[in-house]
Order: sequence, then C-alpha cells, then structure tokens
Amino acid sequence: MLPWIFRRQMRMNRRTWSMRWAGVSPVRKRFIIAGAMACTFTCTMQYKFKECVEVVGNPAQITSPGTLFWLRVLFGRMRSRWFGALTEIRLPTGLRAPLFRLFAWTYAVDLEEVRYPLDSFKTFNDFFCRALKEGARPISDLPAGLVSPVDGRVLASGVIRNANTRVEQVKGATYSVPAFLGLDPVEFKAEKSLIRYVVLYLAPGDYHRIHAPCRVKFTQGRHFCGELIPLKQSILKHVDDIFAVNERVVLSGEWGFGQMHLVAVGAANVGNIYLDFDEKLKTNRLRDIAVHCGGDVSKKLYPHGVALETGGNVGGFRLGSTVVLVFDAPECFQWKVNLGDSVRVGEALGEVVTQ
Repeated sequence: MLPWIFRRQMRMNRRTWSMRWAGVSPVRKRFIIAGAMACTFTCTMQYKFKECVEVVGNPAQITSPGTLFWLRVLFGRMRSRWFGALTEIRLPTGLRAPLFRLFAWTYAVDLEEVRYPLDSFKTFNDFFCRALKEGARPISDLPAGLVSPVDGRVLASGVIRNANTRVEQVKGATYSVPAFLGLDPVEFKAEKSLIRYVVLYLAPGDYHRIHAPCRVKFTQGRHFCGELIPLKQSILKHVDDIFAVNERVVLSGEWGFGQMHLVAVGAANVGNIYLDFDEKLKTNRLRDIAVHCGGDVSKKLYPHGVALETGGNVGGFRLGSTVVLVFDAPECFQWKVNLGDSVRVGEALGEVVTQ
C-alpha cells in the first residue's frame, strides 16, 4: 500500500510542477534556465580546479581551494591584462598634466619630488613608474642594517623558526614559506642567526620603484606565474595562501649576515613586475599557467651575481603591490619600525646592534 501511495503522490507532484511551470512567462523561463546552466557550469569548474590542484600535488600548500576558486572568478588575470592595456594608451599631451594632477590629488602624491615634467609622461604607466629627483630619498647609513626597499606600510614581520612552516600574511591568515619562495630558507640558515621576514604594502599613490635594502648580491631569480588577487588587508586577514598563489618574482642571494630573499608580489591590476638588470623578464603573460595549477617555475641563475649597493635600483611595479624580505640576521638584530608604520625608500627598517 505504501509504495502505491508514494507513486501516486509523485505523479501528483509532477502534474502540479508542470502546471506551475506552464504558467511561468517565457522571459522568466529563460532566466531560470540560464541561471541553472551557469550554476552547473560554475560548480563543474570549481570541482575541476580543486582536482587540478590535487593532481599536481598542491605545490602552493593551498588550504582552501574552493575559496581561491571564487577569488579567481572575481579577480581573473585577464581583467588585469585589460586594465594594463588601458594604462599603456598614449595620452594627448594636453590631457596629461590635468589627469596626473587629479590622480596625485586623489592619492596624495607629492608632485614636487617628480623628476620630469608631467606632460613628458606619455602613458599612465610612465607616470606610475616615475623617477624622483636626486636626493628625494636619502639612504640611511646602516652598514649592519636594512633600509626600506620601497615606499610602503609595514603589514607584518616576524621570525621563521621551523622547516616547512607557515607565517602570517596579516593577523588571522597564513601562507607556506617554502611554497612562497620556492625553497625552504631554514635549510640555508646561517649559524647563530634567525630567519626574519617583513611585509611592505605599496598604496596606489606610493613611489613604485624597488631598491636594494642593503649591500646585496643576488645569484638567482624565480618567476612564479600565479593569480592577481588584491592584497588588501580585508582579504589578507580572512583568506589563507594569497601570497603563495599570486604572481611574484623572487630574488635570492646573500648579504653581510647570510641569505637574503627579496620578493615582489603582484596583485589585482598589477601583473607587470620588471627588473632593471633583467630585461627578459615578462610577467602576467597570456599563455602562462599558474604554478599551483601545474605551471613551471621560471628560474634564472646570475653566474657572476648581481651586486648592488644599499639603495641601488632593483626594478619596480607597473601599479601597486607588495614587497616581502626574508633574510638571515643575528639574534641581536632590532627592528626600527612597528606594524602599521609608513616607511620610505632608504629609511631604516632594522639594524644589528652590538653591545
């Protein structure tokens, strides 16, 4: 009896559903069908993304592939390429100075320190990568310390003590250090030293060239093709692994107390990272596959090393982003900045203090 009643109820439900569907307007039907198809397609793509990350061994040590997928949907790499193309459009001479002054007013840019006249910048990117007047960024004299390589704000700092560890992006979320650098710095730690790190965020109005934080010799560079997710604190606080999946360039070498790694991390609308001593570097290319999805890390050795004095030119961003320093330092190293402080190129970050 029960199966018969169940089958009868099912037939009645189908008839009721058919009558209701027949009463839906054609336009609404199209919206419903389109929504169902979009939902099915998105869920399939999310499943395939998770599967891809797992198949390649999850090299970025991603803890939440589902969340990362939705960030990819919202902040796709193609959008950054389109935005980058717009910033490379040649501007009419008469519009350059007014547009750049409007940008400077919006983001508090000091135009007095810009080296060249505003109408000499042919594109927005030319202005964004502007050079400064001689002496605009005096370099602190710290033979046993580090100066800031960029204009920015200190988001995080700390010590890396264990192998294969995770550190904070901003308070609340973490990322894998070996995945981020492409090596585990603990394996290369100098004796009687600690491995420290500091994260410096560049706002849109900041000077966007990168300089050497100390006397350093870079011997290797790595380019990680990746995402271009915004590096805003509101996202970094709540989503793990963004630093380990975003597009970035890692320069590795040595300074006076051991290893030194300088990492330029791309973000939304910032796919273009350049190096002054390596013109062949190309980032955010159309056909590149993200490393965490199976792409290869592009590695380059500098056989004779790239030796730079403190404050020397390293490269820069075309639009804003973040620089991370990971380095060896003796236990007597002391920070000269606190979390949230704003620093400029050449100002002291920290110093080895001897008694």
